[in-house]
Amino acid sequence: MDKLLDDNNIRLNLPIKIAYTVLENVLREKLRNEKIGKEDKQGETKHYAKIIDVSLEKARKAEFDLSLNLQLKTLTTILKNKYVNLWVHVSLGFNEAEQTIAVERYELEGQSKNWLIDNTLETLANTLIYNKLKNKMQFDLKPQITEQLVNVNKKLEGELETAEGVFLSGNVNDLKVAEIIPGDSLLLIILEIRAYGFVNVKEIKL
Repeated sequence: MDKLLDDNNIRLNLPIKIAYTVLENVLREKLRNEKIGKEDKQGETKHYAKIIDVSLEKARKAEFDLSLNLQLKTLTTILKNKYVNLWVHVSLGFNEAEQTIAVERYELEGQSKNWLIDNTLETLANTLIYNKLKNKMQFDLKPQITEQLVNVNKKLEGELETAEGVFLSGNVNDLKVAEIIPGDSLLLIILEIRAYGFVNVKEIKL
């Protein structure tokens, strides 16, 4: 019986589904209306393109995890006010120790009817856009996990009534992401939970 009541008597791997549409909304908020530019020798920033919209889906290339479509409006003198799509195919890297998700590898693909625009954009993207995307697509999960851990343990401080006469008590000792699996329409996150808990039955109704 003592083993059943030790500090980690509950061990659970919980799958969590996050649809790409949810992640797409987050990236859209972060990237929409962002201007892609570079500072010259005089310290002035020259803008080459503006991100109009963003979409996210399963990778269009087998060797990657996700494909991000950036709808851009060009701002240069030669290629002004042209609307084009730039596909960014990315592989995600997950650091379990640091609990961070980041872009590990990428490939760019311009998509318009103009060869000059495609090649110009790919050149700019390789030097400018990737750094912006790398920063915007890096997610530190630790703060959110810590916040959820505190919230859950607050609820478990006292007895939590789950049904009439049935109470749950305990403490979540460890909560972390163990694995991230990209799927066809969603990101599957495996949450590893180590906790102490028990159900106290105070009343039985026949």
